[in-house]
Amino acid sequence: MEFSRVKMGRRNNKRFNYKPRYYDEDRENLHNRKELIKAEVTGDYSAEGSKLRIQTAYKNRGVRPLDPAAQQQRVVSRIRILLIALILGSIAYMVFYTDTLPVIISGFKKIQF
Repeated sequence: MEFSRVKMGRRNNKRFNYKPRYYDEDRENLHNRKELIKAEVTGDYSAEGSKLRIQTAYKNRGVRPLDPAAQQQRVVSRIRILLIALILGSIAYMVFYTDTLPVIISGFKKIQF
């Protein structure tokens, strides 16, 4: 039996040649800002301008600080969510671990309207 013709084991890695092209991020950002300002001034929003706006917003999300009104709104939203979770958690605790809820319900049953 001859195994020399059958390739067993690990094969060689495939070669990959990649020569990156030159990319100037600052120049690209400057060009995008110019296009956005030009679109705002003239009021002519093209599909390409909209695409640029979406790309810059996606790329800069979390990098640029929000304006104070947006930060305050975000804090208020987080406090509201925390308060709702606290209220729902306390109601769930009352339902599952205490006898307070049946006492409250029986109290409402005694009240006649």
